[in-house]
Amino acid sequence: MKSFQEKFRIKSILTENKILFWLGTIHLVVFFFLLLYMPFNNTVVLGLNSVIKPIKFALSIWIYSWTMAIILQPINKITKVKIYSWVAVTAMSFEQIAITVQALRGELSHFNSSDTFGFVVFQLMGIFILTLTLWTGYMAYVFIKQKTRHIPPALVLSIKIGLIFFVIFSLFGGYIGGKTGHTVGAADGGNGLWFLNWSTLFGDLRVAHFFGIHSLQVIPLFGLFLSKFSNTSSGTKLVWIFSILYFLYVVFEMVQSVKGLPFIKI
Repeated sequence: MKSFQEKFRIKSILTENKILFWLGTIHLVVFFFLLLYMPFNNTVVLGLNSVIKPIKFALSIWIYSWTMAIILQPINKITKVKIYSWVAVTAMSFEQIAITVQALRGELSHFNSSDTFGFVVFQLMGIFILTLTLWTGYMAYVFIKQKTRHIPPALVLSIKIGLIFFVIFSLFGGYIGGKTGHTVGAADGGNGLWFLNWSTLFGDLRVAHFFGIHSLQVIPLFGLFLSKFSNTSSGTKLVWIFSILYFLYVVFEMVQSVKGLPFIKI
């Protein structure tokens, strides 16, 4: 049996979950391809090079895929892990294709009601992502219910919390999708931070969503760090403290954006 240090190494992703490994790897290739193509792309959406958005999503899907490939390793329900992995492939692939196609067409992928095609694509994206979010919630339940994992308590707790936070703030993404835009106090577009394009003048709901879903990486990494130095109850206490502070920070960013205040005002 592999030690937990061996299981939580990148090189173990391919052997433990080939489906998510290749999902992530393909999107990493897409990320670099779009990055190289960006200087030659003259299509603009909301004042920005249109391929910036699919670039961001390709990078995010790569990170998500490899993270889940690692996090799911301790789960002994192999069939459920495999089904979840294929759900992730279907949902994330559709998301990336839809965003890329719309970007190359010079159209919005999110909040698009300008034509029937754009509206249908946006609705389907929501359905696929909601399905994946609910499946992630179920896998979190499976992980929590499982008694034997062969990894330190601090790491176990951090994965549980990371999965739960990911589901909560993914659902907040659904709230954003139900609105007419992600900017509070103005129309989408305008001045924004480099690459991320978060508004520097008004509230931007994407900030809390970003930090919320990436708790899937931040909190387990903290738990993994603690596990290398301590295998006592003090480690789990520190995970709880860190997780509560992180949650409060994301809620703070959520309140800030709803009030129309920017993440950074420039």
